[in-house]
Amino acid sequence: MKRHGGFSLIELMITVALIGVLLMIAVPFTGAWSDSAQVRDAEGLLNQGIARAKAHALRNRFGIIDDKPAALLCLGQDKRLSLHEAASADSPASCSSPSVWTTQLPKRVAVQSGGADFSCLAFDAKATPTSLSGCSQGLTFALAVGSENVTISLN
Repeated sequence: MKRHGGFSLIELMITVALIGVLLMIAVPFTGAWSDSAQVRDAEGLLNQGIARAKAHALRNRFGIIDDKPAALLCLGQDKRLSLHEAASADSPASCSSPSVWTTQLPKRVAVQSGGADFSCLAFDAKATPTSLSGCSQGLTFALAVGSENVTISLN
């Protein structure tokens, strides 16, 4: 009798079971890797936004004086990070003024400052953080996704 080549049903079932076990082991590692990548991406974008806000505040095109905000970094509900500058000498920067730069943070990243959700950060004409109603007062930011987190400090 001639034997036909191929796999038996038992061999296929063992192969599928082994692949399933390997996937169960690998999935948590890929989830942590994805969370870490999102936190690092958000960290880079937030650092870039802060640097741009400081540069615009120092440039101070409209001559904003005292502790009025010359540049403002805002984070919207849709995780869109945007930079706003003063519209005129009489109108300091606000989150409602036209943006000069925007970027999208990863959706799952939570950004907090001083234990509260981050909404905005104001810089005066000397590029130092200044107080503005509704904006973050802290100089430390915590970014988190799942079990991955990182802290950014302004110096």
